[in-house]
Amino acid sequence: MKYNTKLSTDLIRVVPVSKKEWQFEFPRLENRVYEVLDSAIDQLEEGDLSKAITDFQLLIQGFPEFLDAYHHLAMAYDELGKHDQARELWQAASEIGKNAFPDAFRGSKHRLPWIILENRQFLRVCHAWGLELLNDNTLGALKIFRDMLSMNPNDNQGIRALAIDCYFRLGKPEKVVSLCNRYRGDTMEQLVYGRVLALFQLGKLEDARVALQDAIRWLPNVAGELVKKT
Repeated sequence: MKYNTKLSTDLIRVVPVSKKEWQFEFPRLENRVYEVLDSAIDQLEEGDLSKAITDFQLLIQGFPEFLDAYHHLAMAYDELGKHDQARELWQAASEIGKNAFPDAFRGSKHRLPWIILENRQFLRVCHAWGLELLNDNTLGALKIFRDMLSMNPNDNQGIRALAIDCYFRLGKPEKVVSLCNRYRGDTMEQLVYGRVLALFQLGKLEDARVALQDAIRWLPNVAGELVKKT
């Protein structure tokens, strides 16, 4: 199915709220619309996929700017094994969001923080679309993850761990170390143990040994799993 990904600013737009921070606006999405979404999500979680899919589709038809409706419809299709339809929805939703940014927005200096609720729809679909690309287009997935970390450096979604996965797949351990340094003190397991592996791959064995000692001290249960034979 073809989706219109270039919508009017009357439907969806990204506007500044401070010198650095921006947010999405959805002028037509009133509380009653979110109530329909919440009801459809409940149906999805309860296993009534048919009814949930119908409601998500109706929301998209009536409100083509409603990124969360695309996201949850994609989740429903994915659960049914209709991966192509899910992939198409995540891609369309991410493009709708990207096309809403004005030329004045600069990812290098402007932010789209997760703490602003209106931004979460777009950040969620970016996360999902990046995951969808991860296995067959690592570079494409990495670009999405890097853009997300630039826009929302506090990274409330754990995107930094996915970026590290991409760097390892691409054979770039130096980028892993750089990202770990950017989030120094972070005890997320992918960063803690990823740093060890990256230093080892770079031949910095003493640094890797020290990093491993820290990793074992901070996350001993992960170390226990890693040394198991099965």
